[in-house]
Amino acid sequence: MIELENVSFVPAGASCPTLAEATLRIGQGERVGIVGPSGSGKSTLGYHLCGAHKLALAGRTDGRLAYAGRDGTDGAPIGFAGLVGQNPEAQLFCRTVYDELALALLARGEDETRCRQTAETLLGRYGFADRSQASLGSLSLGQKQLTAVLSMLAMEPRVLLLDEPTSYLDAAAADRLFAHLTELSRENGWIILVIEHDRKRLAGFADRLIALDGGRIVHDGPASAGETRDAGVSEAEDWAEALAALPPFSPPSLDAAPLVELHGLRFGYTPDAPILDGLDLAVRPGEVVALLGANGAGKSTLLRLIKGLGKPAPGRVALRAGLTAAHDVGLMFQNPEEQIFAHTVAAECGYWLENRGVEPEERLARCRAALAGFGLGDLLDRAPFSLSFGEKRRLCLAAILVAEPAVLCLDEPTTGLDAANMAAMAAEVRRQAVNGRAVLLATHEEAFAAMAATRWVTLANGRVASDRPNPWLAP
Repeated sequence: MIELENVSFVPAGASCPTLAEATLRIGQGERVGIVGPSGSGKSTLGYHLCGAHKLALAGRTDGRLAYAGRDGTDGAPIGFAGLVGQNPEAQLFCRTVYDELALALLARGEDETRCRQTAETLLGRYGFADRSQASLGSLSLGQKQLTAVLSMLAMEPRVLLLDEPTSYLDAAAADRLFAHLTELSRENGWIILVIEHDRKRLAGFADRLIALDGGRIVHDGPASAGETRDAGVSEAEDWAEALAALPPFSPPSLDAAPLVELHGLRFGYTPDAPILDGLDLAVRPGEVVALLGANGAGKSTLLRLIKGLGKPAPGRVALRAGLTAAHDVGLMFQNPEEQIFAHTVAAECGYWLENRGVEPEERLARCRAALAGFGLGDLLDRAPFSLSFGEKRRLCLAAILVAEPAVLCLDEPTTGLDAANMAAMAAEVRRQAVNGRAVLLATHEEAFAAMAATRWVTLANGRVASDRPNPWLAP
């Protein structure tokens, strides 16, 4: 069904390939997991496997490609494959959730009745039926990701590529998705290609695992628990091992005045549908608060309000005396594509310092040190949008930390990161807390919350549903 023979890809303006001499054959009904470190070429391989390389990538592809027995030099036949990339917002075009699901069906001539039946079935299966007529602009990023996935499922392609499909989904939605994908592969013969950092999840879904490193395929074989790093290790043992390797927390002083306090926050993007409704929360120096909750619970909204990108009514965001949101609150967005804008990595990292009036020489020195700490020290002159998704995520954090804000608001900071970089992110968060900063992070990754946080705060119905110490930290 899919054939790649000695396929290489060199990005425009680059001299080194991001994919080198890939040879693969994938047959009908296969469920394939694609894994590897951040920046190893997973997305590049995925685009070539589904025949979207000419549309998605700028550069030169060499080698032989074939899809269903047809030459694929210029891509796969129309309708052959569906693709959901790491940035779901880049592929949503319509006004409502229903319109998005119906778009491909209408384009291929289906009538309105068929469109509605398909949409109702898919949305009902994912507990999303009540949002059928919701505007896409009112959705959380996780809900947008789910909409993008469902729009591809509605199209019923022969091949489906999902690039980090659960990065913004809560656990319940992720479980539904992988159960559904298994069913579609077995019953309809779809080829399912999933790029994913969570090898535990892949071990329960994929029947084949392809691993990349440095743009080359280093493993291609059966996917089983034995192929995962944590084979035979319980989740508790795995997390305990990761926790033991991290810098220790210094217990925050309960007598210290909070760096940020939230009083009775009420906020909604429409007057009649509040996302936050009477929320109270305080975070002291040295605390790391993991904000947990389902998609749409208000985690991202809360972080944006702390940064001043919205005004609660009623309610109040209070920073410690002398602090301001513009100068002392750093916000890393859920989607790094929304945050990055400069022409070079160095300029992106130094933008906040430049606004503060830091001299160019000092600014560059501080940026070099910050970027080196995230493995980006050799990329100062690269265009930020040419980086992998995980590299963009690390760049966004470096661009915040370089300015040393007192309050850090990190929205899904581990999206696109492999296990090693997730652990490095947790270690960095802990270092920031030890240095007296208050950190709030929104995450669906319980493993990351276990490694990085001192408190777990769950949001539901617009309020704090629970607030407890991290259960994985020793008392």
